[in-house]
Amino acid sequence: MGAQTIESISEFLLHAGTNFQIVDMGREITAIDAQTFLDIENAAIPVPRPRQQYAWFGIIFWNTQQKQNEYIWFVKLPVDEQGLLIPASRNHFLQIIVDALGSSLTEDSEQDQTLPDNPYNFVPNQQQMSLFNAYARNLLDKPATQGIDDVNRYLSHPAIVDWTKLSVQAVADTALLINQPDKKEAVKTCFHLYAGDFQIALLSGCEPVCLDSDLVETFCQAIAASDDSVKRDQAILRALTTQSDDPRIQKILHDMMCEDASLDVDTLSVIAARHYRQLNDELIKLFFEQVAKCDESQGFEGALFKGFFADLVQIPCTRERVLTLLRLPERSATLSRAIGQLFTQAKG
Repeated sequence: MGAQTIESISEFLLHAGTNFQIVDMGREITAIDAQTFLDIENAAIPVPRPRQQYAWFGIIFWNTQQKQNEYIWFVKLPVDEQGLLIPASRNHFLQIIVDALGSSLTEDSEQDQTLPDNPYNFVPNQQQMSLFNAYARNLLDKPATQGIDDVNRYLSHPAIVDWTKLSVQAVADTALLINQPDKKEAVKTCFHLYAGDFQIALLSGCEPVCLDSDLVETFCQAIAASDDSVKRDQAILRALTTQSDDPRIQKILHDMMCEDASLDVDTLSVIAARHYRQLNDELIKLFFEQVAKCDESQGFEGALFKGFFADLVQIPCTRERVLTLLRLPERSATLSRAIGQLFTQAKG
């Protein structure tokens, strides 16, 4: 199998005798179908959820003849200013794997599935890996990890179960099923009783889940009744990720961004990464006002504003709003300075 006969990663995997599942890991963990991935590869459609000017994918594949073992590649590929995958980089990655592996993916050995070192690999952090493992097992109908019964007991009886003995992976596996009636009721009743670190672990595991409306309300109430737990509030924001507009989440964001105190870089990053869909005309202006304030107060000299601008302008659903921001007549002096500096940097 030569590189000249293979024109896409999808084609390579099929020719190598595998079935595969693509998971978009850009801004949240979301499965995408084979045709969508092929269209993304061929720059026929924009990458739906780019992050930091890259498309991020977990590629799960297995031998079509036997599915005892699945293998995973974590791959990031650069996108252009319009959010389209750069074909030359995809082709370079393809050349690397064809030269290194040939057709050996049909051989069921771990060594034959391992990619050589290349500039397109990435290693998820521990939390991302736990979340991906839980999501992949659920997606492929694999049994959950051991320890979920203990997590379920803690959800309902936090006073009598030692949360420190719960495994991070078991918490992630349980969180994917949080909409089940027994779990939902336990969380609604006991969330405020959970240990802070457990709250954060549970919330992290909820990121790929389209939360039940009652749970959205529970988490919105928790963040509104802030106890200055910044990490917990950031975890709640990540857990509230949704595919559609939600007035309750938009109100939380509005209230946060209208406070006198500037938001920190981490909170701004969570809003941009997880709640870009919520950024309507008003909220996107408030967001970039906050970015401009943080940029000046922290001495980033325009780099922070430029980074968020470049990030959000590549997302299809926010691109026009971000570009419109440049022409807004009514904006603060701080935002005007940040936009002016953006143009100055572009000319330089």
